[in-house]
Amino acid sequence: MEKIICLENVSKSYGGNFVLDHITHEFYKGESIAFTGHNGCGKSTLLKIIAGLIRTSGGIVRYPAKTGFSYVPEKFPGMDIVMTDYLYSVAGMESADRSVADGLISDFFLESMTHTKLNELSKGSLQKVGVIQALIAPKDVILLDEPLSGQDAASQEVFLKKINALRERGVTVFMSCHEKKLIDALSDHEYTIDHGKLHLKDNEDTVSVFKIYIRRDEKLTPWPEMSAHIRGFVLEVKRDTLKETVMKLYNDGWELAGIEEYI
Repeated sequence: MEKIICLENVSKSYGGNFVLDHITHEFYKGESIAFTGHNGCGKSTLLKIIAGLIRTSGGIVRYPAKTGFSYVPEKFPGMDIVMTDYLYSVAGMESADRSVADGLISDFFLESMTHTKLNELSKGSLQKVGVIQALIAPKDVILLDEPLSGQDAASQEVFLKKINALRERGVTVFMSCHEKKLIDALSDHEYTIDHGKLHLKDNEDTVSVFKIYIRRDEKLTPWPEMSAHIRGFVLEVKRDTLKETVMKLYNDGWELAGIEEYI
């Protein structure tokens, strides 16, 4: 297999605290890699180091061959520019036809917002723009930082199909994520970052948390453990209490909007 990214004793520290601690690892062309772990463990930092967006505190990153990167940040900036103006400018810089951008706008259900400024879009719509700009002319490696954050179910399915199509073309995928659905659908290997070290995970290592999405009902009093979420609430439970919790919600009169598994 052809090596595409080589980490050699890579470290990154902030204020003297090591987020990444002397990581040595080789990744290969065409692999799809998921980085998991708790918030702040270094997933996004590692993605940015791989892409050359930030410097290491120690060690080096080697690219055995000339490598291009497409990057989808966790929080796409809400700039004071109309969505189509921005995406058309990306297409121009990539020597791609505007119709490519138009097709992606349609694919991700954003036709009604073509003349909306980025800083006026919702979090989910802005995240879609971040995905579209990376898909206009995808490179050898695509890096995805929590790419499903705020996206609706239909757009998530479109996203999965498009990334899997890139995988079939030999594009290498790195992603930082929590959603088990995304990991199962897209990744060949899952690594966790724990105390600055990179560890390959298997299914026996996985501890799942389920997020139950609940529709708001003014006639019902939210449970203390419910958190506000868009037009309703979200409740986090472990696998062993999932069934019991769902039944109690139904018995109390709540309507569920969905359940997602996270790790």
